Amino acid sequence: MPREHPCTEPGCGKKFLRAEHLARHRLNHSPKQIFQCTSCPKRFVRKDLLRRHEERHAKGMWFRNSGGFVAADSSSSFDSQSQPMESTAMFTEPEQEDAVQMTGSDMSPVKMTAYQTTGETQNHQMAAVEAAQLERENAPIDFSHSIPPMEPIDFRNPGISDHPDPHNMNVSTPQFGEDQVTSLFLDPSINFPDPPLDFEWLFDNLSADLNSTGGSAGMPSGTSPHSNASLTDTSPPALPVPSPAHIRHPSSTQSSASSPWTEASPLLVAAIVTLGSTLSGDAVHYDAANKIHDSLRYLIFGTPDFDPPASLWCVQTLLIIQAHEKMFSTRKHHQLAHIFHGAIITLMKRGVAYQNTTIPTPGTTAVEQSWHQWIEMQGSNRTAFFGFVMDAQHSFMFGHTCVLSVHDVRLPLPCADILWECSKAEDWDRMMRKTPESPGFLPVLKRLLARTPIPPHCSPYSRFILLHGLFSVTAHLKARDSATLGVGRISTVHSPRLDAIDTWKETLERAMDTWSFSLVSRSSSLALEASRPLHRMAYVAIYTDINDIHILAGAPSLLGSLLSTNDRLRATARVRAWSERQESKKALYHCLLLIQESIFTGQVYRATKDNIALRPWSIYHASLILWAYGAMSRERNQTQQTHQDREKRISCSAEEYLVRMLMLLRHDSAEIDIVAQETSELLQAVRESLEGCRWELLQEAYDTLGRLVSNEPS
Repeated sequence: MPREHPCTEPGCGKKFLRAEHLARHRLNHSPKQIFQCTSCPKRFVRKDLLRRHEERHAKGMWFRNSGGFVAADSSSSFDSQSQPMESTAMFTEPEQEDAVQMTGSDMSPVKMTAYQTTGETQNHQMAAVEAAQLERENAPIDFSHSIPPMEPIDFRNPGISDHPDPHNMNVSTPQFGEDQVTSLFLDPSINFPDPPLDFEWLFDNLSADLNSTGGSAGMPSGTSPHSNASLTDTSPPALPVPSPAHIRHPSSTQSSASSPWTEASPLLVAAIVTLGSTLSGDAVHYDAANKIHDSLRYLIFGTPDFDPPASLWCVQTLLIIQAHEKMFSTRKHHQLAHIFHGAIITLMKRGVAYQNTTIPTPGTTAVEQSWHQWIEMQGSNRTAFFGFVMDAQHSFMFGHTCVLSVHDVRLPLPCADILWECSKAEDWDRMMRKTPESPGFLPVLKRLLARTPIPPHCSPYSRFILLHGLFSVTAHLKARDSATLGVGRISTVHSPRLDAIDTWKETLERAMDTWSFSLVSRSSSLALEASRPLHRMAYVAIYTDINDIHILAGAPSLLGSLLSTNDRLRATARVRAWSERQESKKALYHCLLLIQESIFTGQVYRATKDNIALRPWSIYHASLILWAYGAMSRERNQTQQTHQDREKRISCSAEEYLVRMLMLLRHDSAEIDIVAQETSELLQAVRESLEGCRWELLQEAYDTLGRLVSNEPS
């Protein structure tokens, strides 16, 4: 075993395989000289790091929170006087500290940070990653393949500050150079190796005991932390992001010289206003918004800013339109959003063009300029995550095929809310030096699959995103199993020599158990409130195909396609086979809890007053799944029950049905199939909660439940 060189600084504990790397690391604790950047407030302890940083300036990258540190007096001067260090992490390059080795046939373990592991295990993991990175750290830095995100844009005439009217159709399309465009799903300042695309890397080296089972009937052995919150708040509808305002920073509405943007596109404003119409008590406002959406998307398509690489505002506006049309509007708009979804994701993958934000605005300080650039970067990242969340979420909620994979998203998680909500550059500068950096999405997702809790400093929106990372992995692995017909994969946890990906359903279920602790919070959060029903549906998604359930119930097709008699027969056969497997009871368990936590809370629940967009739709799905299992149970028992047995059957109330089913599932009782048939009162309770909804898909849900109730045997 090679000799290790440990750092003797109290509380550090890092080890290195070569003495010169230890010597270089010690500069973080006791720098010999501080090197000041002449273009921004950042300082470095090594000359080579300063040179790398200056090369980024030359490429147009003003501030990306990577490497170096900002001294307390940096807002007033850039002198090179040494300042006290607040944290040694400020002096290190995050691309070296946080890198995760994901390539090669022998994958190194994930490098854990201080909140996850301590002691000997952590040191060995760190040493392994350090060894894998030595060649990269000593090699010359090549930026020729990095795409800098914030280069000034020249609209045909260099030096002229007046930009063409983005809505003037006669203006020629601006031409962007390669260094004026950035990918939405890739942060070039983060040194992520390209992961393999077969999901094997995501499940490698997980510490879960894959051959152990717990609980009865496949039920979780522990209870996830949930609380019943009021569902009648009149706050904005919860999109896959906390609120429409989070698409762009609140400061973007300011008109002062210190504002990062002087104005927002009228089309972006129109998209936000029409989305707000969902809360209006006047149906005329809602109808007017739907008429605007008949042409709003096509107006964006016709602007010069839409031509690839599209401007960021175009992508943001299109995503808001997608959210409105998928979850609030008509069936026609819902199907159009489905059709255009893949095209918008492709547009995002091709990159976005940035406006002229790297040229210092007269009268702004260096800190204000850095703040403006940081806002642009965060706005870009949040837009990318918005698209990813919609893609993952709607794969199960609406039966659509995922376009994005977790492999595509190589970004840090969004910053802490306290940073994003800063309204002044000085407040932001102060909080930046106190707030931990956001970890990368992929490393945290991998650790979550290994049942490592999410870092406590991750924002509620970050936790929301990670939940949808699990949604996305579920959708892709289900598609993989469907395409391969299960060939080459072992699906039972009782077989020997299993890898985590072989029992991916159990691995994901445990990961969701771990994620559930994200719901423990003393402060209110719209993102976490929206996560509660989706967390239950994430379990259900593992074991259920919602398209087949809809077909069996005779509901309108989620995909808008015409169904033949053979399509319905095949869907019925698949649901029948599902109901006979033990895993179907796991789906029933979480469907029951979702309905209980939403409707039976001691308050009258009405979907029309719910500010969580997809909670009513989740409740409807849960009721259909319970009905489908009951219908299959009735079919199986018809040949076994005598006439007297059928006469003895007594219809139970919705509350009694919930209680009895939960108790029977927890004990894996043989009476489950008998009680499961009594769904009529529950369906009626759910139907009443959906009455009066404007969203056309919920109106169809109301009608479908009414028909199922009327067809229930008396």
